[in-house]
Amino acid sequence: MNNSAKRVLEILTFVSEHSEPLTVTDICRALGYPKTSVFDIVSILCEQGFLRRENERAKTYRIGVKAYQVGMAYINTTDLYSIAHPVLTGIRDRLGETCYLAVEEDGYIFYLDKVESSSPIRSTCNIGSKNAMYLTGLGKAILAGMPMERITEIASRGMEAHTPTTITTLEDLLRECTAIRQRGCAYDMGEDNPHVRCAAAPIRDAAGKCFAAVSVSMLAVSFTDEMKEKATQEIIAAAEQISRALGYRGRSIYENEW
Repeated sequence: MNNSAKRVLEILTFVSEHSEPLTVTDICRALGYPKTSVFDIVSILCEQGFLRRENERAKTYRIGVKAYQVGMAYINTTDLYSIAHPVLTGIRDRLGETCYLAVEEDGYIFYLDKVESSSPIRSTCNIGSKNAMYLTGLGKAILAGMPMERITEIASRGMEAHTPTTITTLEDLLRECTAIRQRGCAYDMGEDNPHVRCAAAPIRDAAGKCFAAVSVSMLAVSFTDEMKEKATQEIIAAAEQISRALGYRGRSIYENEW
């Protein structure tokens, strides 16, 4: 890839992954590029609407509306979003909790859709943000449908503990993936955020690839035994419905053995 184009994409990606406004110095420090080069690229991205200046005096920057428009173009051309969104809306309406759709890319999950609860206190992740797979129900649901070699490769990148319940070893992750395959869904028991719980199940495409997942997420106090059972049933049914609509013809989501 052309070095200049690579820098543009890396800067745009870096800013998009941070909710707080960033300075040119912040970007240079993180990516290791010369300040003059970063300043020129940031200026062009602002002119084109991919970034916006948040504060004139502090000279801080955030992601711009043009980046949102490009992202929406992707959503509008994928069957996954159009099929999954009404299914997630139905779960939200029945359970009253927030639902998510995520896809796997390069060993991370990216949040593609969110159908929020009407509650003023709710779990939340930003659409377009990414997270490590081992930390989330969504990520673990997808991992359990991957070949063992791929799970091992992803885990080798590091498994830092975020909470006391975070899975931090390959052995524990493989054990968890086995349990997920047996019950048909994954649980997040506060492994990234100690106050959040969720149930998640994987989505397969027509070729059988496990590439996405859906989840229903809530605060820990709401995750009673009764709610856990309801969320499990709803999310497994949703994942199977979406997978069938995408052309998957297997008997079950986790039918293949390692």
